[in-house]
Amino acid sequence: MLIDMGTTGGRVLMALIVLGFFVLAFGLIPLLQTLPPQGRRALIAIVTFLAGLFFATEFFLPLTEDDKNFLTPGVVPAQRVLQVIGSLALGLGTYGLIRLHLRNVVQKRGQWGYSVVLMLAFLTMATFSIWNTLAEKKLVAQPEFQKRGFTLLFDYTLVQLDASMFSIIAFYIYSAAFRAFRVRSIEASILMFTAIVVMLGIVPLGAYLSDHLLGLPTQVSPEAHPFSLESILYSLRLTEIASWLLNQLNAPVQRAIEFGVGIGGLAMAIRLWLSLERGIT
Repeated sequence: MLIDMGTTGGRVLMALIVLGFFVLAFGLIPLLQTLPPQGRRALIAIVTFLAGLFFATEFFLPLTEDDKNFLTPGVVPAQRVLQVIGSLALGLGTYGLIRLHLRNVVQKRGQWGYSVVLMLAFLTMATFSIWNTLAEKKLVAQPEFQKRGFTLLFDYTLVQLDASMFSIIAFYIYSAAFRAFRVRSIEASILMFTAIVVMLGIVPLGAYLSDHLLGLPTQVSPEAHPFSLESILYSLRLTEIASWLLNQLNAPVQRAIEFGVGIGGLAMAIRLWLSLERGIT
């Protein structure tokens, strides 16, 4: 059954359907609370298995000429259900965060002032963000102070704080690299030398050292012999050496790591699907 959202009756009907589902969902909560812990775990395991089985079956079943099978029409509704569940989980996490910091403020625990700052920042940003979203959809008016406030909070505060946090991470990476590049073994020496060559080769300083100070050719003519002196000198440029290290040595290693991570992710997905994790069972 299709609902015409362009009419008032269609919108009212859709609102009633959504409200009915919410009432049904919240009505099931007391019923689930009456179940014993083993019963709740079994119910969660069954729902998880059926949901995973649906997506896996739809993916592996043969497709018809229109690139569909009999389960394909249900993929989009199932994904929407997952979005709703994710939204509810996000709301539950927000509730837990506010509850935790509100308890810190009421009981005046250690460093409770930071909880006050977090709650004020959260409420202020949430108010301006929701107001801005409703104004973009033409549901409410958007005065000038709201627009300026949202720009100040989001573009001039949140984005800049994110950039500052990532810049701090760069110093942490530098300190970790310093500890890793200490010459204590042959492997550490090879790692340090390779890292220096790559770092010099990918910055303009490496090209300057190769082209101007060492006098190496910046390009080789197509007529040059592969084993000519000109070709050999061209291959000795720091940019060429760094490119060879990245493409011929580093890239295969990264692919191998990604392959291993993929196998680990598949194993973890199967364990979650079958409810074999300790947090579920």
